[in-house]
Amino acid sequence: MNKDGSKTPAANRPSMAKRVFYFVLGSLIGGTLGYGLVTSGPGPAPSLLDPNAALWIFGGAAICGVLGASFPDTFWRRSRKFEIRHPDENDQR
Repeated sequence: MNKDGSKTPAANRPSMAKRVFYFVLGSLIGGTLGYGLVTSGPGPAPSLLDPNAALWIFGGAAICGVLGASFPDTFWRRSRKFEIRHPDENDQR
């Protein structure tokens, strides 16, 4: 809600197509991380359809997909660590 009590405009929210894209992208990231966790152990890697391995892979994909689609501004925020800043004459720092 805004200061005056009205709701924020719907134009600020991502469209359904963009949320589906964010879900797919988040699922790919989560599935890749889960696959890495499953196959990184010693010895032969378990089958990807083994229930314990599938829980890590598909569970990670589902969690990251839902987080990416539900909270796109916080999940997909840009890193400002490597941002290049050009000083100007009005910079007060």
